[in-house]
Amino acid sequence: MAWRARGGIVTAVLLQLLGCGGAAPQAHGSQGVMRESRSASGGNEPYGELRVNSDAVPIQNDCSASFEQCNALDDDCNGVIDDECGYETGDVQITLGWNTGADLDLYVTDPSGAVLFYNERNKRSRIGGHLDHDARGDCRREQQNPRIENVYWPAPARAGTYKVELNYFSPCAKAGTTEATLSVVVAGQLLGAYRFRLEPEQRIEALSFTKR
Repeated sequence: MAWRARGGIVTAVLLQLLGCGGAAPQAHGSQGVMRESRSASGGNEPYGELRVNSDAVPIQNDCSASFEQCNALDDDCNGVIDDECGYETGDVQITLGWNTGADLDLYVTDPSGAVLFYNERNKRSRIGGHLDHDARGDCRREQQNPRIENVYWPAPARAGTYKVELNYFSPCAKAGTTEATLSVVVAGQLLGAYRFRLEPEQRIEALSFTKR
């Protein structure tokens, strides 16, 4: 298992690596500060309240692509993110991609209260959530799709609130500012796709939504 330790979270990470702990590391200082978010709700959508970080830039897709790239986008608008890229989809699918050699991490809290992230003990939740593709950018260049992380819940995914956080863990190969792409599909419909700019050691709450 890859070593991931820095600053004040060394002990917590060591406990995780030894199988003695499973809590997600906490952000330090301003890394954990939430910016103002905006809310939206739909009538026929399979979700209720959607709250998105105000710094997020929505991605508009014209659905003209005839095939999917492995880029954390639903290029052909068929309700599946990155078809045939080696990771799974489901009733809920959340996919993160990025454009540098940095090591970014996806954290998702599901309605059971479990936080899914890269630690082996935390890649699955008791209600079916599975982080099935963990990536480390240029820290693990030999990996297939080393700039994509993916988590999904098979149907029927539990109703309730899902919270998505992004963490810039390490600037592998001296990567600097990194542009992240985050897409979410719920019940075969694209809830949204957004871009974020992250700095090393920055952690943000990207969005949350309530599945009906």
